[in-house]
Amino acid sequence: MMTILNLETRAVPNVELRDFKPKEAVEPDPAPQTLGATATPDYEIVLGRPQIASWLFVAVIAVAVCSSLAYLAGERIAAANNAPIYMPSAPPPPPPPAISAADLPQASIVVPPQKTAAPLFSEPETGKVYIQIGALERGMAMLLAEGLRGHGFDSFVAPGPNDKVFRVLIGPLPDPAAFRQAMVTVNALDLANFARKYEK
Repeated sequence: MMTILNLETRAVPNVELRDFKPKEAVEPDPAPQTLGATATPDYEIVLGRPQIASWLFVAVIAVAVCSSLAYLAGERIAAANNAPIYMPSAPPPPPPPAISAADLPQASIVVPPQKTAAPLFSEPETGKVYIQIGALERGMAMLLAEGLRGHGFDSFVAPGPNDKVFRVLIGPLPDPAAFRQAMVTVNALDLANFARKYEK
């Protein structure tokens, strides 16, 4: 009988000498032995806790060695894949030809005359045509007039019907062509407007 794993410890029974009785002698089996037949003895392999612990230690060492080899192989493959690829660079362009002072054109800087800005607050002229953009309080009227000046209009703030309301006007517009051009530009800005001719 073969036992591979035997973790139990057997207790040896306490036997006193007086309880010991000799066994009767067992007669050998008178069966005839055949020629060439050999008796096979029974072996018992016992694995205790120390043997299992040593085999587990060897298995852990083997797994650690295999893991280390796999890690090193992966690092080497990753390093080979990430190696920089050297591409031949294009030759630098040739330098531009040298320019002498005689080849440079002669130029002079002309400063346009400064246009004097019209005052932001003004009275409309009698009999002239203007485009009124809105009637607002003082601060908003100033902001709107400055914004219109930024778009190239001759805008200003005129007094309104009372002391708290001010009109924002564009003009005066000298002829119908200037009036039509200003109306097209103001409509493109989506500003509400209407034409107004000032009479005293």
